[in-house]
Amino acid sequence: MTTPEIKAYLRQKDGRYIVELCWYQDKIRRRKSVSTGVLVDDSSEKKAEAAEKRAKKEMKLILSEWKDKVTGDFQDILFSDYLLQWLETAKHSIAETTYHSYKKTIERQICPYFAKLKIKLHELKPFHIEDFYTWKQDKGGVSANTIHHYHANISKALRKAYDLERIKSNPAKKVSLPKKDRFMADFYTAEEMRVLLDAVRGHKIETPVFLASWFGLRRGEALGLRYRDVNFTANTVSIRGVVTDKGSGSRTENVKYRKGTKTASGVRTLPLPLEAAEYLKRVRAQQAENRLLLGESYNLKWDGFICLDVTGDLIKPDYLSRTFPLVLKKHGLRKIRLHELRDSNASLLLANGVDLRMLQGWLGHAHYSTTEGYAHHRADSKMKLGGILSKELVTG
Repeated sequence: MTTPEIKAYLRQKDGRYIVELCWYQDKIRRRKSVSTGVLVDDSSEKKAEAAEKRAKKEMKLILSEWKDKVTGDFQDILFSDYLLQWLETAKHSIAETTYHSYKKTIERQICPYFAKLKIKLHELKPFHIEDFYTWKQDKGGVSANTIHHYHANISKALRKAYDLERIKSNPAKKVSLPKKDRFMADFYTAEEMRVLLDAVRGHKIETPVFLASWFGLRRGEALGLRYRDVNFTANTVSIRGVVTDKGSGSRTENVKYRKGTKTASGVRTLPLPLEAAEYLKRVRAQQAENRLLLGESYNLKWDGFICLDVTGDLIKPDYLSRTFPLVLKKHGLRKIRLHELRDSNASLLLANGVDLRMLQGWLGHAHYSTTEGYAHHRADSKMKLGGILSKELVTG
């Protein structure tokens, strides 16, 4: 296998450093631009030098990856090895949480099967992919929806291989997929929501459950809420960022705060009902008391965040998701997913007259069609959202 010489150049584009790769293949000059993910920072000479240094470090990694890809002959690469190559390239253009989701699926579910068969990229046929899906359903007991998730990864990887002329056609296009299981989101009634909020009182997950119930927040949005995002004078709460992990459980080093939300429209400001404001003030006061009691033992890393335990540690995403169903079971509550508190919140608002356009802004949906999926109830009148939740969740 011959490997052409690749030259790499560091450029700036739209406020970011990109790497421009150039090489000759089949006597044709080829070029490829890859983002380093490093922002250009020219606020000071020291910061500019640091940013450029990070970008050059990323450039070396990108160049190393692409030396394995842009060869004159692709016949020897296994499909499983190509998937791993594609994954490392894709991480520069997708959200970090998405990358770790892809990584988990590809490394644990897809690659082991194809690596054992030693199928090469150029040999891959539609029936190979269909056989994998059938095997996963029959032997692994996975659902049709999970098969569609696998296919999304495989299809994107093969589409890139086709675009780079590594394969003559995309076999994923000819694969027959099983019919998706129709998922119907469940939700709590107002009475069930009140019982839930009473059940979690004093529990470690009380505050994120409260925020998800009152404001319809996603898990990462609730955990990412800070006191600086709450305006007790204007009675508003702003959703500005999320807490994410790398899909590796609740290890502290895998958890971090990221500005921005799932979509651009997810950054939003919501009304803060009086009862919710009083609750958050009590939480803040309790955290201040914990900080005094524990002294140096109190963790200040997450100081300013709302969803903390008694030691100052942030309540981690994985812990929240694992513990929520256990709390429901302990208190004899009907089983729902944590994310379905968002559905429950939407249903309460719709049942009390909020129209779908108004709800779209409340939930932070980028597309109206997404909000339509929450239309368990419809009504015409427009009531103030904060007042509705005060009535439903407090007075009953």
